[in-house]
Formats: sequence, structure tokens, C-alpha cells
Amino acid sequence: MRKIWVFLIAMVLFSGCSMQTFETVDDLNDVQAIAQPATLLVDLPEEAATPAMQGSSGTLYFCGAYDIMVEVMPSGNLSNTLQTLTGFPREELELLQTDRCGVDCYECAWSAAGEAGDHVGRVLVLDDGSFHYCVSVMAMAEDAGDCAADWKEILESVALAEG
Repeated sequence: MRKIWVFLIAMVLFSGCSMQTFETVDDLNDVQAIAQPATLLVDLPEEAATPAMQGSSGTLYFCGAYDIMVEVMPSGNLSNTLQTLTGFPREELELLQTDRCGVDCYECAWSAAGEAGDHVGRVLVLDDGSFHYCVSVMAMAEDAGDCAADWKEILESVALAEG
């Protein structure tokens, strides 16, 4: 009888060691869909009809007393985008956040001292979750007051179109 009890106890103890492990395998070679940027629409003044400089991420337009920069950047880090556009960290900027074209819209103004004098700028960033669509305007501080109406018109015209 004692042998039977020892045998049963051994069976109970060893049966707990039998555990099945399942491993799931994901197909890592699937190509993720790459988001295509929307078309950034901006009503530019007549004197800005021809781009002054064009790069891989943006276009610069000279408009007499001020400059316009239109850029598309990868989304994900608004702080980096704002620092790239303004030269200031996000914490030092007063951001106005609204909704435009069904996406988040961020606007701010800044001023900075430069070698040629003080500059004033405004920026608008549309964030659709995949890209930051940026329009910034900048002028010398003494000319900024005269440019305010043009800047308002330009930044109010910013919109996104699919494709």
C-alpha cells in the first residue's frame, strides 16, 4: 500500500511539470503601407509666384519685405518641428492649437535677433498624424507691421487636399 501512495504522489508531482508552450510567429516581411503626404494648398501673393529656392522638404519664396517657407516634415515630434522652424524650443513658444481641415493646427509668432537686425515670424503647422505641413513667414522687425495683413491672408488660406 505504501508503494501505491508513493507512486501516486510521484505521479501528481510530475504531472505539474508537463506544460505546453505555444509560440506565435508574425510575418515580419510584410511591407507596411507608407502614408503619402496630402497636397498643401497656400494662396501666395503674385510676387511669390516663382520659388526662390526649392529643396527636398520645402520651398522658399521671396515677397519683397518678407519671405515665405512652405515645408512638409515627418510627423511625430511637434517640438522638433517647431524648433526647426523657429529656432526656439516648444516650451518657450505660446502655441495656439485649433482644428483646420479635420487635422490639428498649431500657430505661433516669435521674434529673434540676427546679424542683420531683429526678425519677426509666424508659423502654422498642420498635423495629420503622418506629416507636419508647415507654412512660415518672416520679415525684419521694422517691416513686420506692414506685412501683418498679408501674413494673415496667407496663413488663413492654408489647406490640405488629398493626393
